Amino acid sequence: MAIITISRGCYSHGKEIAEKVADMLGYECVSREILIEASQFFHVPEMKLLRSLHDAPSILGRITHGEDMYLSFVQAALLEHAKNDNLVYHGHAGHLLMPDISHVLKVRVMAELNQRIEFLQQKQKVPRDEATAFIKKEDQERAHWTRYLYKIDINDPQIYDIFLNIGRLTIPDACELLCAAAQSATFKATPESTKAINDLALSSHVRAALQAVCKAEVSANDGIVFIKVPAQKIRKTGYTSPMLQSFVKERIREDLIKEIEGIVEKIQDIKDVIYDVDVPYYS
Repeated sequence: MAIITISRGCYSHGKEIAEKVADMLGYECVSREILIEASQFFHVPEMKLLRSLHDAPSILGRITHGEDMYLSFVQAALLEHAKNDNLVYHGHAGHLLMPDISHVLKVRVMAELNQRIEFLQQKQKVPRDEATAFIKKEDQERAHWTRYLYKIDINDPQIYDIFLNIGRLTIPDACELLCAAAQSATFKATPESTKAINDLALSSHVRAALQAVCKAEVSANDGIVFIKVPAQKIRKTGYTSPMLQSFVKERIREDLIKEIEGIVEKIQDIKDVIYDVDVPYYS
């Protein structure tokens, strides 16, 4: 079977299409649930996760890389669902959080601006100028977010498998097309693609769990996890001899490894861990 990610402009009927397609195929359909699960598991306020997936990065965000951290939490939660296959995800950035997985069908749903404005007016009972301003701001924020974090244009058709423009193409038509594509041999899970998503899910979970102690490069292969931590910068507290400096740096490295081990041992499906932790350096 397949995994379907639906990227959508606001008020483009993407949510409606996702729910109908999931119902037609008998798939699980998730969106905001991912934020709730990530919030509860990693003990992060849901609003912070939502803002990290929505707001264009601020100057502070560019300095602290907060968006990267919160994004890793969301990715870990999403991939726990994706491991089970038969999934429709219509939240933010699904097509970007599961890269290079052959049985992921990446879809973009859009509608003409006038349609979207009218749909928003029907839903929220707001004036046309207010609806227009809201939609344009939302589009700008999402485009900026994607361009900043991934260096791509959210509306570039080359990053999707199917680009649907709801208008002349009706919602039932769109659902039929997506169901046919999802059931085709092209998007059928294979042993290789299943392994790839399991490896990605495990490495993503470990990376997210380590965010509290360090920024690490993590990969996984059949339950074996590889963790690389680049040299951390530490500050001198006064004059110390080279021998003492060396001792302190090695002690900090050993303490970091122990802390990482304490976190990793609580994560399921790990068979072994290979560490590559660089010795810290003085600033």
